[in-house]
Amino acid sequence: MTEEKKTEENILEENVTEERVADRTEAEKEIRKELRRVRHKEMDILTKNRYGKKISLEKILNRYLPDTLEETLDAAFREAFKLIFAKGTGIIGKTFNEKKIRMDGGSAGGSKKRMAADMLLTSVEGAGLGALGVGLPDIPVFTAMLLRTVYQTAASYRFSYTSKTEQVYILKLIEAALARGRDAEIRSRELDELARKIDEEGFTYYGSMNQQIEKTSKALSDETLYLKFVQTMPVVGIAGGLSNPVYMNKVQNYAEVKYRKRRLLIRLKALQE
Repeated sequence: MTEEKKTEENILEENVTEERVADRTEAEKEIRKELRRVRHKEMDILTKNRYGKKISLEKILNRYLPDTLEETLDAAFREAFKLIFAKGTGIIGKTFNEKKIRMDGGSAGGSKKRMAADMLLTSVEGAGLGALGVGLPDIPVFTAMLLRTVYQTAASYRFSYTSKTEQVYILKLIEAALARGRDAEIRSRELDELARKIDEEGFTYYGSMNQQIEKTSKALSDETLYLKFVQTMPVVGIAGGLSNPVYMNKVQNYAEVKYRKRRLLIRLKALQE
Protein backbone atom coordinates (compact mmCIF):
# COMPACT_ATOMS: atom_id res chain seq x y z
CA MET A 1 0.00 0.00 0.00
CA THR A 2 1.41 3.39 -1.01
CA GLU A 3 2.10 6.11 1.57
CA GLU A 4 -0.45 8.35 -0.19
CA LYS A 5 -3.22 5.70 0.11
CA LYS A 6 -2.39 5.12 3.81
CA THR A 7 -2.71 8.83 4.45
CA GLU A 8 -6.10 8.97 2.72
CA GLU A 9 -7.39 6.04 4.79
CA ASN A 10 -6.07 7.58 8.01
CA ILE A 11 -7.82 10.87 7.22
CA LEU A 12 -11.05 9.00 6.46
CA GLU A 13 -10.84 7.09 9.76
CA GLU A 14 -10.16 10.31 11.66
CA ASN A 15 -13.16 11.99 10.05
CA VAL A 16 -15.42 9.06 10.98
CA THR A 17 -14.10 9.11 14.54
CA GLU A 18 -14.65 12.85 14.83
CA GLU A 19 -18.23 12.47 13.55
CA ARG A 20 -18.93 9.74 16.09
CA VAL A 21 -17.50 11.84 18.90
CA ALA A 22 -19.56 14.82 17.74
CA ASP A 23 -22.73 12.70 17.60
CA ARG A 24 -22.02 11.28 21.05
CA THR A 25 -21.34 14.74 22.47
CA GLU A 26 -24.57 16.08 21.00
CA ALA A 27 -26.55 13.11 22.33
CA GLU A 28 -24.95 13.58 25.75
CA LYS A 29 -25.94 17.26 25.75
CA GLU A 30 -29.56 16.36 24.97
CA ILE A 31 -29.67 13.74 27.72
CA ARG A 32 -28.18 16.13 30.27
CA LYS A 33 -30.69 18.78 29.23
CA GLU A 34 -33.56 16.34 29.72
CA LEU A 35 -32.10 15.23 33.06
CA ARG A 36 -32.17 18.84 34.27
CA ARG A 37 -35.85 19.08 33.34
CA VAL A 38 -36.67 15.82 35.11
CA ARG A 39 -34.73 16.84 38.22
CA HIS A 40 -36.59 20.16 38.26
CA LYS A 41 -39.91 18.26 38.25
CA GLU A 42 -38.56 15.97 40.94
CA MET A 43 -37.63 18.95 43.11
CA ASP A 44 -41.13 20.40 42.68
CA ILE A 45 -42.65 17.13 43.89
CA LEU A 46 -40.28 16.89 46.85
CA THR A 47 -41.00 20.48 47.85
CA LYS A 48 -44.76 19.85 47.79
CA ASN A 49 -44.36 16.61 49.74
CA ARG A 50 -42.09 18.21 52.29
CA TYR A 51 -44.35 21.17 53.04
CA GLY A 52 -47.73 19.67 52.11
CA LYS A 53 -50.39 19.29 54.78
CA LYS A 54 -52.83 16.46 55.36
CA ILE A 55 -56.52 16.97 54.86
CA SER A 56 -58.27 19.45 57.17
CA LEU A 57 -60.87 16.83 58.16
CA GLU A 58 -58.38 15.15 60.50
CA LYS A 59 -59.17 17.23 63.59
CA ILE A 60 -62.89 16.75 63.09
CA LEU A 61 -62.72 13.02 62.39
CA ASN A 62 -60.19 12.07 65.09
CA ARG A 63 -62.94 11.83 67.71
CA TYR A 64 -64.98 9.43 65.54
CA LEU A 65 -62.27 7.08 64.31
CA PRO A 66 -62.54 3.53 65.68
CA ASP A 67 -59.45 2.59 67.68
CA THR A 68 -58.76 -0.43 65.49
CA LEU A 69 -59.28 1.26 62.10
CA GLU A 70 -55.61 2.03 61.41
CA GLU A 71 -54.55 -1.51 62.27
CA THR A 72 -57.35 -2.90 60.10
CA LEU A 73 -56.34 -0.64 57.22
CA ASP A 74 -52.67 -1.67 57.54
CA ALA A 75 -53.65 -5.33 57.42
CA ALA A 76 -55.93 -4.80 54.41
CA PHE A 77 -53.15 -3.17 52.36
CA ARG A 78 -50.63 -5.83 53.44
CA GLU A 79 -52.88 -8.65 52.34
CA ALA A 80 -53.69 -6.88 49.06
CA PHE A 81 -49.99 -6.49 48.20
CA LYS A 82 -49.17 -10.08 49.16
CA LEU A 83 -52.04 -11.46 47.11
CA ILE A 84 -51.21 -9.39 44.02
CA PHE A 85 -47.47 -10.15 44.09
CA ALA A 86 -48.19 -13.85 44.63
CA LYS A 87 -50.92 -14.30 42.00
CA GLY A 88 -52.01 -11.04 40.44
CA THR A 89 -49.09 -9.36 38.66
CA GLY A 90 -49.48 -11.52 35.56
CA ILE A 91 -53.22 -10.85 35.50
CA ILE A 92 -52.69 -7.09 35.83
CA GLY A 93 -50.12 -7.28 33.03
CA LYS A 94 -52.81 -8.68 30.71
CA THR A 95 -55.02 -5.61 31.26
CA PHE A 96 -52.76 -3.36 29.17
CA ASN A 97 -50.79 -3.63 25.93
CA GLU A 98 -47.21 -3.80 27.19
CA LYS A 99 -45.71 -4.05 23.70
CA LYS A 100 -47.43 -0.84 22.60
CA ILE A 101 -46.47 0.94 25.83
CA ARG A 102 -42.82 -0.03 25.35
CA MET A 103 -42.95 1.32 21.80
CA ASP A 104 -44.24 4.66 23.15
CA GLY A 105 -40.97 4.90 25.07
CA GLY A 106 -42.29 7.15 27.83
CA SER A 107 -43.83 9.69 25.47
CA ALA A 108 -45.82 12.45 27.15
CA GLY A 109 -48.90 11.72 25.03
CA GLY A 110 -48.92 8.02 25.88
CA SER A 111 -48.44 8.72 29.57
CA LYS A 112 -51.36 11.19 29.67
CA LYS A 113 -53.71 8.78 27.89
CA ARG A 114 -52.87 5.93 30.28
CA MET A 115 -53.23 8.19 33.26
CA ALA A 116 -56.60 9.54 32.13
CA ALA A 117 -57.94 6.00 31.65
CA ASP A 118 -56.71 4.87 35.07
CA MET A 119 -58.12 7.98 36.76
CA LEU A 120 -61.53 7.33 35.20
CA LEU A 121 -61.57 3.69 36.30
CA THR A 122 -60.54 4.38 39.87
CA SER A 123 -62.96 7.35 40.14
CA VAL A 124 -65.90 5.19 39.09
CA GLU A 125 -64.81 2.35 41.35
CA GLY A 126 -64.19 4.57 44.39
CA ALA A 127 -67.29 6.73 44.04
CA GLY A 128 -69.50 3.72 43.35
CA LEU A 129 -68.36 1.85 46.45
CA GLY A 130 -68.47 5.06 48.47
CA ALA A 131 -72.12 5.62 47.54
CA LEU A 132 -72.86 2.15 48.88
CA GLY A 133 -71.06 2.84 52.13
CA VAL A 134 -68.16 0.55 51.27
CA GLY A 135 -64.74 1.75 52.39
CA LEU A 136 -62.30 -0.98 53.35
CA PRO A 137 -63.43 -3.65 50.83
CA ASP A 138 -62.30 -1.45 47.94
CA ILE A 139 -58.65 -1.68 49.08
CA PRO A 140 -57.69 -4.74 46.97
CA VAL A 141 -59.17 -3.04 43.88
CA PHE A 142 -57.50 0.28 44.68
CA THR A 143 -54.14 -1.45 45.34
CA ALA A 144 -54.37 -3.35 42.06
CA MET A 145 -55.13 -0.12 40.17
CA LEU A 146 -52.22 1.61 41.91
CA LEU A 147 -49.80 -1.14 40.94
CA ARG A 148 -51.24 -1.23 37.42
CA THR A 149 -50.37 2.42 36.81
CA VAL A 150 -46.82 1.90 38.15
CA TYR A 151 -46.39 -1.26 36.05
CA GLN A 152 -47.37 0.66 32.92
CA THR A 153 -44.93 3.46 33.73
CA ALA A 154 -42.14 0.93 34.31
CA ALA A 155 -42.91 -0.80 31.02
CA SER A 156 -42.95 2.51 29.11
CA TYR A 157 -39.32 3.08 30.16
CA ARG A 158 -38.43 -0.58 29.45
CA PHE A 159 -38.09 -1.68 33.06
CA SER A 160 -39.36 -4.97 34.43
CA TYR A 161 -42.14 -5.05 37.00
CA THR A 162 -42.22 -8.83 37.53
CA SER A 163 -38.84 -9.52 39.17
CA LYS A 164 -38.58 -9.52 42.96
CA THR A 165 -35.95 -6.78 42.82
CA GLU A 166 -38.16 -4.45 40.78
CA GLN A 167 -41.20 -5.23 42.94
CA VAL A 168 -39.25 -4.05 45.98
CA TYR A 169 -38.32 -0.93 44.01
CA ILE A 170 -42.02 -0.37 43.20
CA LEU A 171 -43.01 -0.77 46.85
CA LYS A 172 -40.31 1.71 47.88
CA LEU A 173 -41.46 4.08 45.14
CA ILE A 174 -45.05 4.09 46.44
CA GLU A 175 -43.81 4.64 49.99
CA ALA A 176 -41.58 7.52 48.84
CA ALA A 177 -44.36 9.11 46.77
CA LEU A 178 -46.57 9.39 49.86
CA ALA A 179 -43.84 10.51 52.29
CA ARG A 180 -44.03 13.95 53.89
CA GLY A 181 -41.63 16.35 55.56
CA ARG A 182 -37.96 15.35 55.74
CA ASP A 183 -38.97 11.75 55.11
CA ALA A 184 -39.86 12.73 51.52
CA GLU A 185 -36.22 13.62 50.79
CA ILE A 186 -34.82 10.64 52.68
CA ARG A 187 -37.06 8.14 50.88
CA SER A 188 -36.24 9.77 47.53
CA ARG A 189 -32.49 9.38 48.11
CA GLU A 190 -32.94 5.77 49.22
CA LEU A 191 -34.95 5.03 46.09
CA ASP A 192 -32.30 6.61 43.84
CA GLU A 193 -29.58 4.60 45.57
CA LEU A 194 -31.51 1.36 45.04
CA ALA A 195 -31.97 2.26 41.36
CA ARG A 196 -28.22 2.92 41.03
CA LYS A 197 -27.38 -0.46 42.58
CA ILE A 198 -29.82 -2.26 40.28
CA ASP A 199 -28.82 -0.47 37.07
CA GLU A 200 -25.07 -0.05 37.58
CA GLU A 201 -24.07 -2.92 39.86
CA GLY A 202 -26.56 -5.58 38.81
CA PHE A 203 -27.94 -5.66 42.34
CA THR A 204 -30.50 -8.42 42.98
CA TYR A 205 -32.89 -8.45 45.88
CA TYR A 206 -31.98 -10.73 48.77
CA GLY A 207 -33.87 -9.36 51.77
CA SER A 208 -37.42 -9.70 53.04
CA MET A 209 -40.12 -8.36 50.74
CA ASN A 210 -42.57 -8.64 53.63
CA GLN A 211 -40.67 -5.91 55.49
CA GLN A 212 -41.10 -3.49 52.59
CA ILE A 213 -44.75 -4.48 52.21
CA GLU A 214 -45.20 -3.53 55.88
CA LYS A 215 -43.63 -0.11 55.32
CA THR A 216 -45.56 0.65 52.14
CA SER A 217 -48.84 -0.53 53.64
CA LYS A 218 -48.26 1.73 56.62
CA ALA A 219 -47.59 4.70 54.32
CA LEU A 220 -50.81 4.03 52.40
CA SER A 221 -52.93 3.53 55.52
CA ASP A 222 -51.54 6.69 57.13
CA GLU A 223 -52.34 8.70 54.03
CA THR A 224 -55.81 7.27 53.35
CA LEU A 225 -57.02 6.62 56.91
CA TYR A 226 -59.46 9.52 57.18
CA LEU A 227 -60.84 9.34 53.67
CA LYS A 228 -61.34 5.60 53.87
CA PHE A 229 -63.28 6.17 57.08
CA VAL A 230 -65.42 8.82 55.35
CA GLN A 231 -65.96 6.36 52.50
CA THR A 232 -67.75 3.97 54.88
CA MET A 233 -70.60 6.47 55.20
CA PRO A 234 -73.18 6.53 52.35
CA VAL A 235 -73.47 9.74 50.27
CA VAL A 236 -70.59 11.39 52.17
CA GLY A 237 -68.60 8.35 51.08
CA ILE A 238 -68.72 9.52 47.48
CA ALA A 239 -66.24 12.26 48.41
CA GLY A 240 -64.01 9.67 50.05
CA GLY A 241 -64.22 7.42 47.00
CA LEU A 242 -63.29 10.27 44.70
CA SER A 243 -60.09 10.69 46.70
CA ASN A 244 -58.65 7.50 45.15
CA PRO A 245 -57.54 9.32 41.96
CA VAL A 246 -55.71 11.88 44.10
CA TYR A 247 -53.36 9.19 45.41
CA MET A 248 -53.17 7.49 42.02
CA ASN A 249 -52.13 10.79 40.45
CA LYS A 250 -49.55 11.42 43.15
CA VAL A 251 -47.93 8.01 42.75
CA GLN A 252 -48.12 8.06 38.95
CA ASN A 253 -46.43 11.48 38.69
CA TYR A 254 -43.71 10.34 41.06
CA ALA A 255 -43.19 7.09 39.14
CA GLU A 256 -42.99 9.01 35.85
CA VAL A 257 -40.17 11.18 37.19
CA LYS A 258 -38.21 8.35 38.85
CA TYR A 259 -38.39 5.90 35.95
CA ARG A 260 -37.58 8.61 33.40
CA LYS A 261 -34.55 9.66 35.43
CA ARG A 262 -33.40 6.03 35.69
CA ARG A 263 -33.61 5.55 31.91
CA LEU A 264 -31.78 8.80 31.17
CA LEU A 265 -28.96 7.92 33.59
CA ILE A 266 -28.59 4.51 31.94
CA ARG A 267 -28.38 6.13 28.49
CA LEU A 268 -25.86 8.67 29.74
CA LYS A 269 -23.64 6.01 31.27
CA ALA A 270 -23.76 3.97 28.03
CA LEU A 271 -22.55 6.98 26.03
CA GLN A 272 -19.67 7.59 28.41
CA GLU A 273 -18.34 4.03 28.26
